[in-house]
Amino acid sequence: MNLLKTPARRMSLLFLIVLVTAFPDIEPIEAQTSSPSLQKTTACESFGVRRFETRKEAPSFSLKDLNGKQISLNEYKWKPLLLFFWGSWCLACKEDIALLEKFFERNRGHLEILTIAIDGEKEKRVKNVVKDQQITLPVLLDKKEMVARTYGVRMIPTAFLINREGMLEGMIVGQRDWCSQEAHSAVKELLGLR
Repeated sequence: MNLLKTPARRMSLLFLIVLVTAFPDIEPIEAQTSSPSLQKTTACESFGVRRFETRKEAPSFSLKDLNGKQISLNEYKWKPLLLFFWGSWCLACKEDIALLEKFFERNRGHLEILTIAIDGEKEKRVKNVVKDQQITLPVLLDKKEMVARTYGVRMIPTAFLINREGMLEGMIVGQRDWCSQEAHSAVKELLGLR
């Protein structure tokens, strides 16, 4: 039986020869001792938390809330804190902030959450979102986006996890399911919550 009778078989063999000679250093695929689905990952990795390689203190700030009251980061020292940057025009942010409200209820007394709206001078839009979503979390206004720039926020939603000592522990960029077990486990792992 001649394996090279058809043009398709000849082309396949030629392709195989070119592939083997062009990439001689490719190791053969071997069976792994454990499947990727069984490999252990941390809660932070599975929830998409970017941990900071070097420890640094969370930049201090003071912003007004929706009632005009000045709120300072220093007021939250010695409390684990989730700092959430969002915008009223951002659909993912509005979905996340509603989930964060539920997340806070489940973790009340163990974690504080501050939300920072980067809507510029559009305070009315922020108030409408807060009213429509029935948000009770503190909402601070970063009208000139100075705090967002200081924290290096390039996209929203973005959250920062700050430990009891005021040190930045991790950052979460993009939308997440804050009501999931992964969210609870990641925050617990990173901030040492009970």
